Amino acid sequence: MYEEIIAYLRKHGSASSLDIAREFLKFKNPDEKIAHLAVKGILGKDPRFLLGDNAIWSANAPEPQTGSPLLADIPWTAVYFLTLPENPSVAAHVSLWTVAEPPELVLERWLVDPATLPWEEQQTLASVGDTAFSDESRSERILRLVAACEGATTVFLSSRQQTLFANLAAESGRAPSDEAVLASTLFSCCKRPAPRPLNLDECNKALFGGAGPDCYAYKRGERFALCCLALFDGMRRCGITGLSQLEDAEREELFAFDFSTKTFTRDDIANAPAGPGVYGFKTSDNSYLYIGKAANLRRRLSIYFRLSDESPDKLDRIRAESHSLVTYRCGSELESLIYEYRLIRKHSPLLNTQIAVGERKGDFQPLDDCVVLLPHAEEGKGTSVWFRKNQKINLRPFFSDFREGIALENELEAFFYGGSLPAVPTDFPEQEIATRWVKRRKDELCIVLANRSGSGKELWEQMRGYWKDCIGK
Repeated sequence: MYEEIIAYLRKHGSASSLDIAREFLKFKNPDEKIAHLAVKGILGKDPRFLLGDNAIWSANAPEPQTGSPLLADIPWTAVYFLTLPENPSVAAHVSLWTVAEPPELVLERWLVDPATLPWEEQQTLASVGDTAFSDESRSERILRLVAACEGATTVFLSSRQQTLFANLAAESGRAPSDEAVLASTLFSCCKRPAPRPLNLDECNKALFGGAGPDCYAYKRGERFALCCLALFDGMRRCGITGLSQLEDAEREELFAFDFSTKTFTRDDIANAPAGPGVYGFKTSDNSYLYIGKAANLRRRLSIYFRLSDESPDKLDRIRAESHSLVTYRCGSELESLIYEYRLIRKHSPLLNTQIAVGERKGDFQPLDDCVVLLPHAEEGKGTSVWFRKNQKINLRPFFSDFREGIALENELEAFFYGGSLPAVPTDFPEQEIATRWVKRRKDELCIVLANRSGSGKELWEQMRGYWKDCIGK
């Protein structure tokens, strides 16, 4: 029935509660007030319907468009966090919706127990339609959230919401994808100013002419997905139909930022590598302000310098206090995770908290002795990560023609077959970071088991064969 009503409103522009009651609820000679109460009870909590003056309803969503490569090439997911009113840096609830017509719920989770919210907010935000606050651990809820975003380009309402997601991902030891877009960028691509303040109600008002009905927690994500749909339609009408054009529009946003007090320029950001790596912002006294990792250095760095009046404090400080920028291109996400941990531990940047993630206590199931083969950022090289069970890992680049020969054989012999290895404080956190990453992707990786060889020379021969079969073709 909902889809039929949406189609009816799009065709006729609007309709009264009385008309809808007659047409779809089959009321005969209904009382006007009773008809309005009945229709409002059905449509009032669905963000696709906008209630105006005099009980007049309209479709609070654009008509679906077809043939838009921007939507067709890859999946898009709208991510919306409900935050605590007294502390907007704490995510209380999250919902993910497909950016499609109609939007479909991908995942929703309470991140705090709604029973702990003030009574008024419980009545407004908690619904029988919500997924109940489960007995899953916090880490399990966060892992489900991050996993649900993998493989899709995510859209966030604001920098603050994207930072919430990044912090939750870091808390679980995951690296969030850099394939993300902000609503402010979509407004810019549509050649229209983003609303201020940039919140859900103001976006809805700017796109549909009204704040829309109040929604329960998980339905607010659907409202955001509908806003994204309207913005994608506007982009299509402005000639933006693919990711490359969207990235061009994102780069244009950099020109609004004043880089005059910095030793790096907007061109340095716009021309940064589009692959994984580690980056560090330094202050004028050459101390590290912040160190981070990225699956796509160019996209991640550009996020810091998009003008916005709703940015979290950390972003504002990076924009204001950063003086120089250091980047290091990596061949894989795992390499960037390990180097980020090492650099944070070494330099203790002022704004970093990720080191606590790598040093959290707890058990994890270690990998058996093995070598994981990964790409290298440089042509003609590869990266190998050596795992010695319950002892150490070693990140070892090599020439892909294996020219090191005996030297590499001897290193493998000492690491895997030469007795116990001396322990250092970084062993446990680095093993945890690397082991969890490998286990999540073990079906995609080239893994050489050391227990199938009896010496460094035999293991080296296996690595050569695996490299040729898996990566070196």
